[in-house]
Amino acid sequence: MSLITKRRKGENGTSTSLVRSAGSTGGKVLYTDSPIELLGHENGPSLSARFNGSGDMIATSGTDKKILLWSLPTHDDENCNFGVLSGHKGAVTAVRWLEDQSTLCSSSADATVGFWDTTTGQRIRKCTGHELCINEVDVSKETGVALSVSDDGWTCLWDQRQRESISSIESSYPLLSGTFNRSGQVFYVAGIDPTVRAFDVRDSSKPLWECAAEGGDSITSLAVNGDDSVLLSRGMNGYINTYSAKEFVPEGIPRANPYVYDGAPSGQEQQLIRAQFSTDNVSIISGSEDKTVTVWDFASRKVTKKLSGHVSTVISIDHHPSENLIVSTSVDGTVIIREF
Repeated sequence: MSLITKRRKGENGTSTSLVRSAGSTGGKVLYTDSPIELLGHENGPSLSARFNGSGDMIATSGTDKKILLWSLPTHDDENCNFGVLSGHKGAVTAVRWLEDQSTLCSSSADATVGFWDTTTGQRIRKCTGHELCINEVDVSKETGVALSVSDDGWTCLWDQRQRESISSIESSYPLLSGTFNRSGQVFYVAGIDPTVRAFDVRDSSKPLWECAAEGGDSITSLAVNGDDSVLLSRGMNGYINTYSAKEFVPEGIPRANPYVYDGAPSGQEQQLIRAQFSTDNVSIISGSEDKTVTVWDFASRKVTKKLSGHVSTVISIDHHPSENLIVSTSVDGTVIIREF
């Protein structure tokens, strides 16, 4: 498979790159005349993309069963793809970096969770226990424990040192999304049943709370803001709902915000489109079936940007941990990095 970096041309016809070296300091500064399109997942949709904690590497995955590793494109990087992780027997539905920044966790339609050493390219652990497609995986930054949710209705917690799950919860319907909060003490799951459920990692025998999403459609994405105070869910109908993620909500005060963020349509293709908060918590960012990355102002709920470039549905997005950059993936197989 050919792996290349396609540099789009600026208005003057010259090729540009996204970041470049900053003189003799060796640092890097933004150079954002145009987006950069990474061409790697050529045989089907790109399903997931994530920056590592320092933001100098990106992992992407797709229906081609591969995980591609990229260095953040710089002025002198003509080919920034430095690794391909192979071993899953089905589409790789999600990838997440662990805090050590050299270990990656993945989920797959082959019903396994994988832990990978990105330095050697070897799979450290193949975790089994699910019976159907795993739709998403997330990793606690505090403990390194991974969370997986599956079409089989099970939520499983994994330690990379063990092949079998360390905890599991059964639900009656397929689960499409799951995430930890920033502290790693609480995790949230949702899916075909349009209800968000919160669990304590230390005791997952029953939910801490549960709340139905406005609009009543399957939930394809969950994400928490930077201070663990707000949770968002994205529905198959394109609506984004928000909830108080605080441990205690005063009696008589609803946990769910009655307002929705709309303007990023979905539902026709039944894709698991993801959404998240920007790193500064000012914006909500989401994929969309209208081929754009859609951005809302969190406070006003107004759409502030529609970022084009993909030629098909945008599935996954991620915001750089410190710079004003986002990465997005699409059904068209491409991955685009651009200024946000």
